[in-house]
Amino acid sequence: MSVSSAFEIVSQYTSALSAGDSKCMDSLRSSDFVLDWVYGDAFETPPISEQETEKFWSSWFTSFPEMDFEVSRTIAAMEVVVTEWVFTGTNSGPLLPPAFGSERESTGKTIQFRGVSIYDVNDGLIQRETLYLDLATVMVELGIVL
Repeated sequence: MSVSSAFEIVSQYTSALSAGDSKCMDSLRSSDFVLDWVYGDAFETPPISEQETEKFWSSWFTSFPEMDFEVSRTIAAMEVVVTEWVFTGTNSGPLLPPAFGSERESTGKTIQFRGVSIYDVNDGLIQRETLYLDLATVMVELGIVL
């Protein structure tokens, strides 16, 4: 049995993300997976573990039950895949931690923003995702005052 290519694994992962299928996403990450969510101070915002990542995506999907995640560009190598993407979603569920710090009521606003994810893949599983997005812009678009 052959191991799927990094491109195939990441394609499955982003398709699951687009569908809000956190169980499928979980199955494509290694047990030692880390999510390096690049949105704040590099010294005060360490990567989060596989278990924390499960909570992150679960809270994100609760906050945005109606969403679209579209990959617009992909660059793939043997063990690294880079995707550029556009997220569009309506915040009709509560904004929950850990994705949004503290819990906040839904805003009902529809937002759209771009980002980049870099995936490290080994032995058929994603070991690391480095996720670049402008969280300040997301908060402004949601109308959240910090």
